[in-house]
Amino acid sequence: MRLRVIDTDRSLLFQPQVVRRLEAGGDLIAATDLAPRLRFLAGRGAIEALNTRLGPPRHGDVHLYGSGDFHHLAHLLVARLDRPVSVIHFDNHPDWTRWPRTLGCGSWVSRLLAQPGIARVVTIGPCSADVEAPQMKAADLPALRSGRLEVFPLRAASTFYAGPAFATPSARGRAGAFHDGLSWQGIDADFAGRMEDIASRLPQLPVWISLDKDVLAPDEAVTNWDQGHLTLAEVLEAIAIFAARRSVIGMDVCGDFSPEGDNGPLRAALSWLDRAQRPQPDRDAAEVNGAANGRILAHMEAMLQ
Repeated sequence: MRLRVIDTDRSLLFQPQVVRRLEAGGDLIAATDLAPRLRFLAGRGAIEALNTRLGPPRHGDVHLYGSGDFHHLAHLLVARLDRPVSVIHFDNHPDWTRWPRTLGCGSWVSRLLAQPGIARVVTIGPCSADVEAPQMKAADLPALRSGRLEVFPLRAASTFYAGPAFATPSARGRAGAFHDGLSWQGIDADFAGRMEDIASRLPQLPVWISLDKDVLAPDEAVTNWDQGHLTLAEVLEAIAIFAARRSVIGMDVCGDFSPEGDNGPLRAALSWLDRAQRPQPDRDAAEVNGAANGRILAHMEAMLQ
């Protein structure tokens, strides 16, 4: 395993658990100058510049890159691969919007599914309101209906979907008098069993792991977004289950806290519209997130050595 830190916001350089591993032989890719054109929404020139700085892709790398505001960098990292893959996506938000047709932290999953080498994306753990009334939020329902996208909220729930009923392993349609209902299949009742089932149905391809720490409960991560209720132990258990069935070709991790800063009026508007505004955290974000990142890196190093 090689650690690669894409320094977008300095958040990772205040974490001793990350710095020690960098000093032991990891790569540090400077990107703070690109960050104003990458946060929330990726500028084409900034993405191209970052791609150049990353150099040739390598299998087995684990990438850390700061706030979940940059989660769409996962699209770049996966799209650079030279073979078809499935993506296992841990997140409190599905990041599945089809509109606008730009690459951003809320749309990267849909953009990634447009790539021919992406066999399936499986999103695990969301508890946010994004999975409610998805047709009103530009969700990529065609991808969900086709089975190339599966979404497993932590808890079972029913929502409203205006369109044909359909059934997938993560959601089932229920015909109604005036509309079709969509029922999400929760994973909290038998978490390990559900992970085993998901892993057993994956295509016979390597998997990429994408982890936004906002899927974790607030006592295990400090993020820029509303958070879910998974424990880090559960996430690491799930990764081990997937790794036992399919080879892990790489991983990206985000969800560290950093002040938003001045990224221009467009990105400021997107931030204001897309998330509850978070005050400065009342805990030491570097200490909490550093502990989580240290556990993640130790787990991946043990699996990928």
